[in-house]
Amino acid sequence: MYTKLALTSIVICSSLALTALGGDPVEQGIIGEIANAVEQNYVYPDKGQACAMRLKSMLDDGQLDEAQGEAMAGLIRAALIDVTEDLHFNFQAMPEGWSPPSSEDEARQRQAPSAPYGFRTVERLDGNVGYIDLRGFNNAQYIAETVESAMRLVQGSDALIFDLRQNGGGDPNAVALITSYLYDPSEPVHLNSLYSRPDDTTTEYWTRNSIDSSLAMPDVPVYVLTSRFTFSAAEEFSYNLRNLKRATIIGETTGGGAHPVDQLLFHSDATDRFYTLTLPTARAISPITGTNWEGVGVEPHIACEADDALDQALLDAYSKSLKAGNEQARFGLASINARLNPIELSENQMREYAGNYTDREIQLKDGKLHYRRIGVSDFRPITCVGEDEFMIEGLTSFILSFARDEQGKLTHIDGIYQQGHRDRSLRASN
Repeated sequence: MYTKLALTSIVICSSLALTALGGDPVEQGIIGEIANAVEQNYVYPDKGQACAMRLKSMLDDGQLDEAQGEAMAGLIRAALIDVTEDLHFNFQAMPEGWSPPSSEDEARQRQAPSAPYGFRTVERLDGNVGYIDLRGFNNAQYIAETVESAMRLVQGSDALIFDLRQNGGGDPNAVALITSYLYDPSEPVHLNSLYSRPDDTTTEYWTRNSIDSSLAMPDVPVYVLTSRFTFSAAEEFSYNLRNLKRATIIGETTGGGAHPVDQLLFHSDATDRFYTLTLPTARAISPITGTNWEGVGVEPHIACEADDALDQALLDAYSKSLKAGNEQARFGLASINARLNPIELSENQMREYAGNYTDREIQLKDGKLHYRRIGVSDFRPITCVGEDEFMIEGLTSFILSFARDEQGKLTHIDGIYQQGHRDRSLRASN
């Protein structure tokens, strides 16, 4: 949920506050309250008014006469979403006998969330690519040290990937905090604004200069992985970076939720039952587009199935890093190609590679090339991953590179190791 506050606000409304507008008063005395709350606080006044008219019409027409509990909640929820097409709306009946939390319960809810605050994985992938699997944007006041530790772990990366494919959102302050590490702290960047209708105020969100500037990565290429489940604050992170041309978005178009919510609690005196209304009361406003991603989502630069997004990001990152002179990226690119894009060779092409090379041997067996280091290892299958380049299946830290003379005849093999050294084996004369 995309919340504008650290904790969702709860307002308790009693059905005695307003007179029911008609119908069986068993539970429907709260309909007028709900209608008024939506009309006065929904982010778009015209749609809020339309929602109120729809609910009052349903009550006057008797559509809610026989509905109680979750049945009534379902009808109201469907009506609110039908009018607004806003998936942030929710209305539900609490279980019978449920009562609001005590002050002690509320105090416990205000305690810091548990570590690691949505950071599922932080690691360095092959090719010196930093990878952060972030499952939520937890309250910024609690996560600052964890964010700093995560960014310290990926320092020196040649590219950085944020995986938001399973991120449902959270605190916009956390979005600003994490984004701050992707810019020069001395030059604040306006990321987003939130307009609150109940307060009639607009809050701007900027990158922060209070972070450890030594951990900032303003020049490192950034990738953001998305899915249709990427929602709210996770969409803001993606939307901001896309519009600022700071990241490449890869995956699926996101869910399309840009409206922070408040939560209202209603009580039916007739049945002593509580209902909760999740009410969108604010909207995001990009300083670049003047709008947001509500209802349309964030469109990726490279569209693909969510399950394929990481591979596509790595392919792009490795390719660009290798062109920039980073030899480490060569191994990552070769490994990805071995799995996704292996080069199929004809039997004649494979026979050309087969033979003895000083202390190495290439053998064609069962329609596939096999490699061994003579006297050291057994034969293992190899896969062609590029022009005259092969990888041993299951080994990502070593590449076999075949060399040719001016006439195109194979002359030797270079063994290229990820640690940085090479060795050479000359082809034996026929």
